[in-house]
Amino acid sequence: MKKNKILVIIGAGGHGLVVADCALSIGHYSDLIFLDDCLEKLDDKSPWQVSGPIASWPNYSENADFIVAIGNNTMRASLLQQLSAKHCCIATLIHPTAFVSQHSTIGQGVVVFANAVVNIGARIDEGCIINTAATIDHDCHIQACCHISPGVNIAGGVNVGKGSWLGIGSCVVEYITIAENTQSGAGAVLTKSTQSNQLYVGVPALAVRSLI
Repeated sequence: MKKNKILVIIGAGGHGLVVADCALSIGHYSDLIFLDDCLEKLDDKSPWQVSGPIASWPNYSENADFIVAIGNNTMRASLLQQLSAKHCCIATLIHPTAFVSQHSTIGQGVVVFANAVVNIGARIDEGCIINTAATIDHDCHIQACCHISPGVNIAGGVNVGKGSWLGIGSCVVEYITIAENTQSGAGAVLTKSTQSNQLYVGVPALAVRSLI
């Protein structure tokens, strides 16, 4: 959803800069505002400055769209919940080079980055990150606030539970269920359904430790 010409980006790290680049590529927003608690300023080469802490977001609620550019799934979910509770306009950003089927469903607060693919029948719930060149095949369901890292390939009919993070270059075979808060290491190949709150690594991927 794009209503205003100002976009407030919550999170000014590297991920936030890529979100900003994606937003500019769409051509809708005339002004970008960064909010962050940890960074007083962006890289010296950046054309933007950090305008204030995250808690200052209500100052912009009447005339700006919002996107949460924080990679941590739990933090992103919490901030989106706060924004939604105050009926803020939460943006959805899809890079012009991404392919998103007109027969897919994309929730609010989702960012689909450059060269990503979301195929027919796929459902991407609110707050998800579909990162650079990731592919989501037909009839997949990516539940709320997942991070699908660059180069991840998910075959058809996969259900990814909320808050999961699939590491860079991971692959998921068709028609399995990735439980809530699953993480996979770089290059992992998930061939079987997973259990919640576990880190999976290897080929084929095996659970190596609990995340709680």
